[in-house]
Amino acid sequence: MDFWSKIAGVYDIAERLNDKVYRKMCEITTELTPFGARVLDCAAGTGELSIAAARKAESVLCTDYSEKMLDVARRKVHKGFFDNISFERRNIFSLDDPNETYDVVIAGNVLHLLENPEKAVRELCRVTKKGGKILLPTFMTRNKSDISRLLLKVYGKLGFSPSTEYTPKSYVEMLKSCNLGKVKFKTIKGRIPCCYAVITKE
Repeated sequence: MDFWSKIAGVYDIAERLNDKVYRKMCEITTELTPFGARVLDCAAGTGELSIAAARKAESVLCTDYSEKMLDVARRKVHKGFFDNISFERRNIFSLDDPNETYDVVIAGNVLHLLENPEKAVRELCRVTKKGGKILLPTFMTRNKSDISRLLLKVYGKLGFSPSTEYTPKSYVEMLKSCNLGKVKFKTIKGRIPCCYAVITKE
């Protein structure tokens, strides 16, 4: 069983340790989702950003590589009475969709975990319509505060190990190097800060 399947049942508890950042991420996701949009959420975990997008979207496909994470997301969606969210197990590097399928594509807090984040970003862009948005909030773990260092140490004992530790500058530079469209970003301060980056596909 992989790390994410092992912690699926307690993942939301870990989220609450950085609650201010997660709440702001959800607010921004709802704001950036057009009414009536078709949305794909990759590496969705327990579905918080899928739910945020579903408040305005016509449909949201909530996907993750871990079926146990998706089980938790299904229960949360059922409790919230959302009828516009569906679920599938997906690999972020190899999506099953045709080119330019979605108005909005989300991949939250996953790129820092991947050995080849550029490949994932290009695949996310492939399935995004021209003029559509790719929402890429990601934790910044390079310049750690004492609190974030402690939290990451706790996560590390559970098996969490990022492949790349970004600052906002290095993260945005990585995204710009993909040459897929305009990149805008906002830094969300918190125990573990987040850089909420958005690519508008050209």
